Amino acid sequence: MKTAQALLLGLVATTLCVPVVYAQGAVLEEVVVTARKRAETLEESPVSVRAFTADEIESAGIQKPGDFIGLTPNVTLVETQNAGTAFINVRGISQARNSEMSVAVLVDGVLMPNPNQFNQQLVDIQQIEVLRGPQGALYGRNAIGGAITIVTKQPGDEFEGKVELGADSGPGYTVRGTASGPIGDSDVWKYRVSGSWVDTDGFIDNPVLGEEVDYIEDLNARARIIYEPNDVFSADLRLSASQFDGGALYFVIDAEADDTEIPVQTNNLGNNQRDIYSASLKLEWEWAAGSFTSITSYDDVEEIFAGDQFDFLPREQSFLNLDQTGFGDFIKFLTGDEVVDLSQTQYLESEAWSQEFRFISPAEERFRYIVGAYAIATDRFISTGNQIDRGNGVFPVRRTPRPSVFVDPTDPSPQLGLLADEQDNFAWAVFGDISYDLTDTLEGSFSLRYDEDTRETTTLTEPLYDPTGGLATLGEVRKQTWDELQPKLTLRYRPTDALTVYGGYSRGFRSGGFNQSGVGGAVPEPGIEDVFEAQVADTYEAGIK
Repeated sequence: MKTAQALLLGLVATTLCVPVVYAQGAVLEEVVVTARKRAETLEESPVSVRAFTADEIESAGIQKPGDFIGLTPNVTLVETQNAGTAFINVRGISQARNSEMSVAVLVDGVLMPNPNQFNQQLVDIQQIEVLRGPQGALYGRNAIGGAITIVTKQPGDEFEGKVELGADSGPGYTVRGTASGPIGDSDVWKYRVSGSWVDTDGFIDNPVLGEEVDYIEDLNARARIIYEPNDVFSADLRLSASQFDGGALYFVIDAEADDTEIPVQTNNLGNNQRDIYSASLKLEWEWAAGSFTSITSYDDVEEIFAGDQFDFLPREQSFLNLDQTGFGDFIKFLTGDEVVDLSQTQYLESEAWSQEFRFISPAEERFRYIVGAYAIATDRFISTGNQIDRGNGVFPVRRTPRPSVFVDPTDPSPQLGLLADEQDNFAWAVFGDISYDLTDTLEGSFSLRYDEDTRETTTLTEPLYDPTGGLATLGEVRKQTWDELQPKLTLRYRPTDALTVYGGYSRGFRSGGFNQSGVGGAVPEPGIEDVFEAQVADTYEAGIK
């Protein structure tokens, strides 16, 4: 699954290129960022930001989030378990499983509502900006550690196309392509389509199964249509789809965490299937007094994975056969099996609608401001369960459990337990930013955002399948609201065009939430509870560019 192992064998391209201006044999590129929701050069932006331009994305071979995060100081990404489970850590602010990210991620200005969407192929990208430090004042409730903005390439006025072919030693291959231009003879309608296909057998061998466990089949497609009838109004429609099928749950459990010589020994080939569909419509009006923007978006995520359970060894070596607690003996008694082992499965469904309105005053004025409002509604279902592994393979479970081990112990893979929850979330926010040039070289800016997040979860765990021994109550509804003011104050001093000195204070906020029903109390150490509270980070920062 590592793109560093890919070997590019061929490149076929047909592209209409923009001329490059050379000065004394060198190319001087001015990088423009939008870290403060306005366009400004990287040098003058008073934010700790790592920007990747289109040229750097291509030259560095950036094809997945892990590629650019690996090139960003103080930011790490841990990919584990399945494609959708990828944890971002920014300056020590980390992320937990099945919870919100530590950064706000935006694609073409649209906030990504589900962390399981983040780890996708990056195709036809114009620029990536990684903002470090709390950015909640402008980017919202999950920007406690920072923000990541990804900008895809826009349609051009003339036709251009590009195809890339690659291969790896899996064996496997990659196809990536783009086409863009006007629609017909129109000068107001433009399109851009891009996509990628990755197919590899993988690189991590499992000697027990005699095959690789990190196989991938990954299809991604995106289309953008832009309508620009005049200098005042524009509409930008973006559609995207991602279908992933790959390996999962190929853990190695050992006392020495850095011992990489121990092979994967699961007796089941784990599988992860994820489908993501997104749509957004951006409407923008440009006047002399400023610009008004409306962004409407919809996201649908469905992901399921299944595979071995702890301790990820062949059935005969499972800890349940040597269990001192009696749990393994209890399963043997129920099933009549002499050898016992477990498999696991998790299923996620998530739909989200969001709407943002934003007004930005002209950038040339001495006094500048931004005002806006945002709302998002999310419907989410999640189930997590275990089954008896009888060597018949794994059986993914979505909403409907398999026959219980207490009802039909002869089933090829009877259900031992299944936690299920329905979650409805609604969050809204209002925000504003003012910037004022105190002198020709000194700027002061103040931002403030108020976020309110209401979350409701309903327990759907049936008593027959409750693995917590009655801690999950069917039909129980839990509801809670978290809110926070997120201010940000910045001073920027630019004595010359070549020097920027800045400092300030900012607050970040990450909403609380609910663990799956029954988890609280079932895990006494380190004291897991049903509710996890919101987090707030206050940061003081100074920098020189």
